[in-house]
Amino acid sequence: MLDLMISRIYLYYSLIGVIFVGALIFFFIKQESKVPYALEVDATKDTTDIAGTYYRIRVNNVGEYPLTNISVYLGKNDIQYLDSLTPGQSFFFYPKPDTQLETINITTKEGVHVTTDYRTPLKGIGLPGSGR
Repeated sequence: MLDLMISRIYLYYSLIGVIFVGALIFFFIKQESKVPYALEVDATKDTTDIAGTYYRIRVNNVGEYPLTNISVYLGKNDIQYLDSLTPGQSFFFYPKPDTQLETINITTKEGVHVTTDYRTPLKGIGLPGSGR
């Protein structure tokens, strides 16, 4: 009986050790696979019952190093700038009301270039801002 209890304790400690080592390996690989300069862009076109159509562009630095001299082309006569964006930091851009909306082009001094279109999020019935 005592031998069975001791073997279960060793089994539990071994299982905890394997999980811990697996988690360390996962985090190490995740950190090593990070690119030096990267930008994540989410351009949203949202329609609501009250405010009409609402546009926003979220840029997020997902790289290891800061991005500088960020230029965002939102449409004719609407180019916006941001000096820098540190790793993990996000910033929102909003087009001017009279902007002719086109594809969004974002460039940085470090050579990152992203071109994207607006996406429309799915709506749920009965949720605020669902637009029916």
